[in-house]
Parts: sequence; C-alpha cells; structure tokens
Amino acid sequence: MSVATGKEKYARKTAAAADKWNAAKGRMVQNWQAGMAEAGLTPGPMTTAAYQAGISAAQYRGGNPDKWERNLRAAVSR
Repeated sequence: MSVATGKEKYARKTAAAADKWNAAKGRMVQNWQAGMAEAGLTPGPMTTAAYQAGISAAQYRGGNPDKWERNLRAAVSR
C-alpha cells in the first residue's frame, strides 16, 4: 500500500466514524456519570451541566490525513 492510498483510507475511515460518534452523543453523559459512579464520585449539577453542554457543542472531525502521514514518516524514520 502506498502512502497516498493509506492517507485516502485513513481519511475515509475517520470521516465515516463521525456519524457513529454524533449518534452516540446521547449516551455519552449517562456513560460518563456511570463511570464516575464506579470511581466513587458523584458529579454535582454544575459539573454535569458543563459536561452536557460540552458534549452538545462538540462535533466529530475526521482525522487529518496530513498529520497521519507526518506521524507515519516520523515513526518509520527512527
């Protein structure tokens, strides 16, 4: 596989993940609260509201193929 093919594949696969990530936003707050509870922590209403606002405003961006290439080249040049 060429680097150009790898970049195209990376861009395609990370862009496709956006729909799944955005669809999961509704579960993220509940999963976060469950994880906090497992750690013995109870987030207060201000913390929960801030987390909810952050998740609501967040938008998944696909990966940056140019950054992928830079990291690949750096990893193989060691």
